[in-house]
Amino acid sequence: MHRSRQPTRLLLLSVLALLLAACATQPTQPTSPSASRLLGQAERLSRAGDYVRAAQAYESLAAQSAAELRDRFLLRAAREYVRAERIDTASTLVKRVSSALPSADFTLRAQVVAQIALAENRPEDALAELNRIPQPVARDALADVLALRARALFATNRPAAGVIVALDRERALTTREEMRENQRLIWEGLQRSAAGAADFRAPPNASSVVKGWLELGEAALIAARNPFAATDDLSDWRSRHPTHPANSLLTEEVLPELGAGLDYPAHIALVLPLSGRQQAAGVAVRDGFLAALLQQDSAQRPLVNVYDSAEMGALTAYRRAIVDGAQFVVGPLTKDEIAAVAESGETSAPTLALNQLADEVQPPAFMYQFALDPEEEARQVAQRAVADGRTRALVLLPNNEWGRRLYAAFDTQLRELGGAIAGMRFYDSAARDFSDPIRALLLIDESRARANALASTLGMRMEFEPRRRSDAHFIFIGAQPVQGRSIRPALRFHLAGDLPVYATSDIFEPDVQKNRDLEGVLFPDMPWVISPDSVSSTLRATLSRHWPARAAGRGRLYAFGFDAYRLVPLLHTGRIHGAHAIPGMTGRLSVDERGRVHRVLGWARIADGQPTPLEIVSAAVTGAR
Repeated sequence: MHRSRQPTRLLLLSVLALLLAACATQPTQPTSPSASRLLGQAERLSRAGDYVRAAQAYESLAAQSAAELRDRFLLRAAREYVRAERIDTASTLVKRVSSALPSADFTLRAQVVAQIALAENRPEDALAELNRIPQPVARDALADVLALRARALFATNRPAAGVIVALDRERALTTREEMRENQRLIWEGLQRSAAGAADFRAPPNASSVVKGWLELGEAALIAARNPFAATDDLSDWRSRHPTHPANSLLTEEVLPELGAGLDYPAHIALVLPLSGRQQAAGVAVRDGFLAALLQQDSAQRPLVNVYDSAEMGALTAYRRAIVDGAQFVVGPLTKDEIAAVAESGETSAPTLALNQLADEVQPPAFMYQFALDPEEEARQVAQRAVADGRTRALVLLPNNEWGRRLYAAFDTQLRELGGAIAGMRFYDSAARDFSDPIRALLLIDESRARANALASTLGMRMEFEPRRRSDAHFIFIGAQPVQGRSIRPALRFHLAGDLPVYATSDIFEPDVQKNRDLEGVLFPDMPWVISPDSVSSTLRATLSRHWPARAAGRGRLYAFGFDAYRLVPLLHTGRIHGAHAIPGMTGRLSVDERGRVHRVLGWARIADGQPTPLEIVSAAVTGAR
């Protein structure tokens, strides 16, 4: 019996040996000449910064490769798409990669996924992915991994940990340029953490270098958000830390960059409605614009001429500004006004329009567009909800053009992220009682009807407590403060108190007593409104002191005007473009290829009538799921 099984056992061992040998000799690089040439081409394109074509070459290699070699090229393609800022494409490719990766490729996958998470403002997910990398990290990947970890730590408002990791990274660097790039990483990270009101206290036994960097945090935010007031703070820091390694960065890059960022054209025109129906909005924007101008050194201030677009007509005001010698025009303010200027074909000077053209309209040459866009906020609500693990929404919006625009933007973004709207209702914004649309949205009337039908069938009275639907993870509402303060309590009354409520910034205005009715509502807003940092609070105090009535109702437009002035030299010199962004009073600002200025907003939760930055209450919000 045993003798008859021996040949079978030997045969199995032989087959196993052959399989192991085949695995050991599986190629890790292309073996055909054409594939080798394509690999060389992809690597050259990547080194030259032509990331999209490099990614396409790697995709071609993946298509003609098998098994782990295919996955390796897909990961390289995804890496190149991340470098090209095509995050959606990179994410799609990563999903095609097998989960059973060899250890040689696991680090690259973790890096790419972490980069995608950072680009999508999910720094905690980035850290979780980096934590999966086997230790010790391979030497050729160490610097990149530590850079990602430092950026993620700064983004989660942990500047001390971010600085320490970045300084650890420095030990893996060899050239002066690499060292300088690492200092830039810390400087930009400090700005981001400061914008999130992070704690900059140094940990026990921190080195003088770490302490110096952390003390630089506040000045870093001022330099980014309000550069007109930054020079004195930076000079004070340098006097206290004369031998700190950051001094060279400040001297050679930061201070010259600040100067360049304040290099305004000599003559600017401001075109706003300063009379008529839009007067209040135009005046608030003008005051914020001039507040920024007056913070600048008087010797550096440009000449600013102000034109009333309501009195003259937007196109006439624009033409007058050009004839008067304007080298840069800011305005007009309303959609109709900027459409008139755009259609005229007369934008002969760089122009920052303070609203947006329709998506299908191609902007003319020289025109940038900057708007406090509620549709962009609706998209960010969808992004945040999905990042919070909530993908099925109930939607309650006003039955008007504003509500329909919010719905279209929110629905499109949510579906693109894999979510769905479980139920939707419009409400009458002039109503005082919102019970009917809320009951319809929550299907409470259907629950009551089913109970009544059952009682009728049984021929007996039943004890019944209505129940709301259970197929949604959160509620998205669009409302002004008055409506919001009625809708939120009504949702609780109608058994939806346990569902997280997201809204756009329109729901909030500073009023501690009235806002207690909005308890728990999550919303995105500009630093001017929700950030406790000294830069924002100082400007808010200035507005309240000089124009208390405007501070209450038009504060966001004041910050809008302030940022418009801040953007002028950056747009005029091309210093803000693509992925490059600056922290502004109205959000983190960047400019796309169409000249649109985008705002990434901070998040807050209303607690005791006050907006509390979301990072501080993230544990409580998570617990509400």
